[in-house]
Amino acid sequence: MADNETFVRDLFGAWNDRDYDRIAGSVAPDCTLVDEGSGRTLQGPEGFTRLAKAMFDAMPDGKFTVDHLTAKEDTVVVEYTSSGTQTGDLVLHAGTLPATGRHVTVHGCDIYEVKDGKIKEGRAYLDTGAIMSQLGLTKQFQR
Repeated sequence: MADNETFVRDLFGAWNDRDYDRIAGSVAPDCTLVDEGSGRTLQGPEGFTRLAKAMFDAMPDGKFTVDHLTAKEDTVVVEYTSSGTQTGDLVLHAGTLPATGRHVTVHGCDIYEVKDGKIKEGRAYLDTGAIMSQLGLTKQFQR
């Protein structure tokens, strides 16, 4: 079994490869991941896979880059940059955003608790304001 740092790096590789089976296989059946920005909760392998498919349906050229990763015992903290062009509908917690054709680059940080080679629980922190701004959704709030 790989160490937790290698495990999470491999998980990000699975996202970039659109390997939904590997993504699902990295998550414990009772895993919960909370998106702290929206309050949305993903449950188990199905939740992770649904999120990955929705993201890549909206941004087929999407890519993740691991910027910094720290692993200590069962806890892994990973800072990353994700980018892509929204050429498909983006399913958000508040509704669906039709394709904008805009490119976005977003920084995020996830914290995972890894047990027995699977993510048991996690928290995701994304700059949702940057996403909204880059997709042109914040103009209505500007003066």
